[in-house]
Amino acid sequence: MSEFTLLKLTKVLKPKRVLNKRFFKQPTGFSIDSRTLKKGEAFIAIKGKYFDGHQFIDEAIRRGAALIVSEDRKEQKKERVCTFVVENSLSSLERVSKYIRKRASPEKVIAITGSVGKTTTKEMLFYLLREKFSVLCNKKSENNLLGVCKTLLNLKGEKILILELGTNFPGEIKRLTDLCQPHLGVITFIKSVHLQGLSSLKGVLEEKIAVIANNADTIGILNRDDYLLRRVNLANRIFWFGKNKEAHIYAKLLEKNERENIFSINGRYLLRLKTFASFFIYNTLASLLVATLLGLDLRECTEMMSEFEDFPFMRMEKIIKRGSLFINDAYNSNPFSLKESIKTLSVYSLPKVAVIADMLELGKRVYYYHRSLAHPLISVGFDYIITFGKHVHFLKEMLEKLGHPRVIHLDSHEEIASFLRKLTKNKKYLIFLKGSRNMKLEEVIRKF
Repeated sequence: MSEFTLLKLTKVLKPKRVLNKRFFKQPTGFSIDSRTLKKGEAFIAIKGKYFDGHQFIDEAIRRGAALIVSEDRKEQKKERVCTFVVENSLSSLERVSKYIRKRASPEKVIAITGSVGKTTTKEMLFYLLREKFSVLCNKKSENNLLGVCKTLLNLKGEKILILELGTNFPGEIKRLTDLCQPHLGVITFIKSVHLQGLSSLKGVLEEKIAVIANNADTIGILNRDDYLLRRVNLANRIFWFGKNKEAHIYAKLLEKNERENIFSINGRYLLRLKTFASFFIYNTLASLLVATLLGLDLRECTEMMSEFEDFPFMRMEKIIKRGSLFINDAYNSNPFSLKESIKTLSVYSLPKVAVIADMLELGKRVYYYHRSLAHPLISVGFDYIITFGKHVHFLKEMLEKLGHPRVIHLDSHEEIASFLRKLTKNKKYLIFLKGSRNMKLEEVIRKF
């Protein structure tokens, strides 16, 4: 950390003024969270959506911060900590993160984006690479600017950096790729997600494709089964995954049941994916393709993926409570992922209940997209469909119009849990939960 001298940090952070310069100590690292800050680290006070880091500067100092970076700070006579007063703390965080990325210079940086499946793909790839390489990746789904910066701040000489990149508005992926400079860019799907900010599918494609289009040296790892991605033409720097033999790595489903899906990989190797949800094959194929491009053996990687069980929280998660089987897919929701999720439930013979909450950020077509779920839900044969939220009224109307006999709208997690407790008192059901993150449908299980 000898590079974090006063002169170097002044050049990187560009402070308007430096307070208590005589107390400057070289920081051992950087933190934006006073709760997890380690003694000797610099604390960057960020003004966020819910909290203002400037309110926690005193706590950071008590925990042993070596340096404070803030937008507004007056010199305190009793304070024995150097402070950089900057124009914008977030910009300073970006600058120091970019500097650390350049200084650490990992051998390969892999950026993963797409409308669905980013976190699962990241976790699968980390699982494949961690035994052969030193690897760092985002925690959980920390895929926005703050999350990516937090990950970059933790770079300690790892050879491989895996970054999940998320977006809600145009320009965010470009900003993140400018920051992390990926060697490989993975795009899972282009679907109707975040339309409130990205306007249309064309807008989603233009935003996501920036992960590889932003740098002529970045290799693209794309889903050939996605009709929009299939049209992407960037000379000879695209590698494909999918179910078609034209892809570099492809899969064919051989068998499925409640415990696993069995696939043939490239017609040579057997993959036993430990989930009933067959659509996770796309995350698997993307991970296998990246791993082989990094020099790993496809047969060995396929065997490893047959042992993979660390599917992220609330992604088709099976929970048994009071004798009922919950399929908790409530981390997030959009028209594509919901339709794909309910298709997989056919392997279960139990009578089924769907709890469907609002899909958010769909922009002007929110009415259309909610109504479009009616036919797929009816085709699965749910005994009951419970709706929760404001936009699902459009879905409820369509379901009733199509003649579904048991559509019920409830107004709280407690009401849903209470209804389910009564329904399942003398009969076992499969209960499927799906809704956008802000709908917090996992609370239904907690209150059940």
